[in-house]
Amino acid sequence: MTAIAIGVYLSERTDSSVDILSANTAPTPRSDALTATQFAQRLQADSDSLLGELGIGKQLIDTDPNASPTHIRVGIPRDLPIASVNVQLTMAIQRLGGHVIEGRESRNGTVTLRCGFDSTETTVYTLRRLRSTTRRTGNIGLVVRNVLLPPSGSKGLWDVSQQLTLMFDSTAAVGVTTVDWERLSQWAQGPAHQLLSPRSVADGDASVWLAMTQIDASEGVEIQGKDQPLSVLHLDDVQRPAAIERQLWALADRAADEGQAIGILQDHPSSHMALRSVLPRLERRGYRFVAVATLLP
Repeated sequence: MTAIAIGVYLSERTDSSVDILSANTAPTPRSDALTATQFAQRLQADSDSLLGELGIGKQLIDTDPNASPTHIRVGIPRDLPIASVNVQLTMAIQRLGGHVIEGRESRNGTVTLRCGFDSTETTVYTLRRLRSTTRRTGNIGLVVRNVLLPPSGSKGLWDVSQQLTLMFDSTAAVGVTTVDWERLSQWAQGPAHQLLSPRSVADGDASVWLAMTQIDASEGVEIQGKDQPLSVLHLDDVQRPAAIERQLWALADRAADEGQAIGILQDHPSSHMALRSVLPRLERRGYRFVAVATLLP
């Protein structure tokens, strides 16, 4: 199984001291540029963070600010579609009030994007496929403990599209009707979450439920996974969205180093906010979210 990283990096990374938290700030939306010079400066300043959102590290970006127009060469890892990079850059150019003048693909697959402001060409991007380089990718399993049945009509946690393993609150399960249980199951199945509860144990998930219970008792330790030891991190000791977001990035850092990792958090509004904020960005960078059961023996 391959390893994964956030934001940067070659599969053959030699620097093991990358600070993943320093690379996780989302690009700040900017107002339209007023001049061609201002547009070029803003676009150049934003390029690292814009491309970092797709898992392209700074070492794959080469900028020649002395060229006229400015020339930015970008190495594209082989597991990232060039079309995704094209869309990311095009949207950023348009947000700044500029436009793509020309896009051209050569026979070897290299893409050239010429962009500018009004009638002035300011910047040229050259997107070149790197055949021997991949983003470091891997698997993240997220367990949500003590899941409660949300009020009728509420999406609650289930509007998170990335896969989660949901452990239903066993104490609350006593008063749940069959209709409520079916509603809960439907919500979980929509985004393909795995729902575990005393009822699912009766349906044959006893081994998974036991494993989840053992994982829930783990803290900052390794358990034996299917193919290798697994790190288990509790993410919400401090139930504030910003704190949980930092822990999610730390979990991703662990998955980057080890290929896979498990995170545990509670069904709580702060957790919901953090998951909605961070998971889509991790997914864009190449992370895969899987049912925790698939990582276990």
